[in-house]
Amino acid sequence: MSSQIAQVEGCEFSTEELQLFHRYYKYDWTAHGLESASVNQRIDHFVSAVDLPVDTARLRSWLRTMGIIDESEKSDEAKLYDRFEQYDFAAAPGFNQMLAHVYDTSDVTKYAIDERMDRAKAQYYNDHVEPLEYEKYREFKIVNAPKPVCPYQDLWDSKGTDKEAADTLKFANVKTIDIAEFLGSQTDQVLTVDVVNRMLDAVKLAYDQKYFAVALVNSQCSRPEPMFLPALDKSPENSTELLKAAMRLRIELQNLNKTKPVIIFANGMVDASALGLLLCSIDIVTSEMFCVSCSPTQATYPFISLYDWACLSDRQSKVAKGTAEYILCNPHLVLRSAEWNALDLGIGFVSHRKFATSMEKILMAASCPPPHTRDALRKACAVESMYPGPSKINVWANEIQKFFAPLAEGKITLLDLTSQLQKVEQPWAGKYLAFANTQKSMDIANARVSGMQAARSLQYSQALAMELSASIMWSQGVTDPDVLFSSPPLLTTLLDIESIKASNTHKEVSGECPFARMYRKNPERFKNVDLKSIADHRSLNL
Repeated sequence: MSSQIAQVEGCEFSTEELQLFHRYYKYDWTAHGLESASVNQRIDHFVSAVDLPVDTARLRSWLRTMGIIDESEKSDEAKLYDRFEQYDFAAAPGFNQMLAHVYDTSDVTKYAIDERMDRAKAQYYNDHVEPLEYEKYREFKIVNAPKPVCPYQDLWDSKGTDKEAADTLKFANVKTIDIAEFLGSQTDQVLTVDVVNRMLDAVKLAYDQKYFAVALVNSQCSRPEPMFLPALDKSPENSTELLKAAMRLRIELQNLNKTKPVIIFANGMVDASALGLLLCSIDIVTSEMFCVSCSPTQATYPFISLYDWACLSDRQSKVAKGTAEYILCNPHLVLRSAEWNALDLGIGFVSHRKFATSMEKILMAASCPPPHTRDALRKACAVESMYPGPSKINVWANEIQKFFAPLAEGKITLLDLTSQLQKVEQPWAGKYLAFANTQKSMDIANARVSGMQAARSLQYSQALAMELSASIMWSQGVTDPDVLFSSPPLLTTLLDIESIKASNTHKEVSGECPFARMYRKNPERFKNVDLKSIADHRSLNL
């Protein structure tokens, strides 16, 4: 390999030096009993072992440039700063009280947040551990920063992710719910009744006041083709109990999100049947591994978060009316991070390679005490996030407005849409019509459209009950939308009535008008108030 190494423009080392120094790096120290030897001992051995002259000063310069240096050669100042950087601030008593100041800024840039965080750490370290001056530390880091002069650093840099998994347990103020722990060693990764109920028990523990935030993660998402949220178990004998259990978990997560931030690190695929669990919060961070398909051609449990989809355009003005219908009837569309963030369903995108490191940096902000925790998390996420790429949905904005907005408004039926698309002489229309190729997928698409129209006229708790009722009836073979959605469900036969009542307020991001929220909680307070003026009151995005 060394014979292929050559000097390029910008590199201060010659081709011959790079070849020789790379031999040093790849040298088998273990075979010569030098695996624990110092740099001085290794250089002395290398000089005597190779058949070429070695400029030891240049070799040492290369080692420093690449950051390969023995601890014994570091100055006392360098050792001090190493101890500072290795200090576990996540477990440091009282450090979280300083974080409110770090994130109390409108300048949400990586440079600004990082500098404020470093200053806070330096102040804490100086006050509680040993003397350290931030300005001298910063000057030292600038002077001693590795110079990117060698084009062959990737030969020894680790490939793949920077870390296999984030160390979430070191954040004492964060309740981590690891999906992988509940799935265990299942051969077929599915959400069973037992798995969902055990997750529910874990969520209930998160109400403890010692937790400022909750992180929903899957530590197995570092493997190829990672699955963040697998499918609900398709066994027909357990479908009713499983749907009830999943709804209870979803409601509990949403209720928890009202009391403290629930942040979701979705670094993998999500099965459409489990999408309701993901949509319990908009504080979702995704990577390029994230994807979800809502195709009507593959749905076992077809009614997925009907209220969330139905109100998508109402909550987000930049989302065209009819977008939900376009997504839920599309047989080929796969929602990835670009589409997810364009729909304002998430708060950030981080590359898979940096996901674990960024997760730890974001969760550090969760140490910021209430009521600042949610804002601190979002600012930390904004700092770590990057552009996920263009959204495929935005490309079809005009077509959505022309063909699918009337469907959402109830002006046309799905059969009318099918007839219109058949007259469109463009390839996209023919591909889209694949949802009508089978009676089952046509029934699913028709039921979804009817379900969203019904959900738009309901309160959130009513929509949840309707969705659960329709899902159970669908699993029992009922496909007629008039039967599925026309009559109100009997709540007491589906869920504990108190659970449904507890979810009566929609999740924190709905942008609901405060007056409307107070009226729903206690209508008696408004018996002498002009309700029309409240109805005309403009919603506030709180």
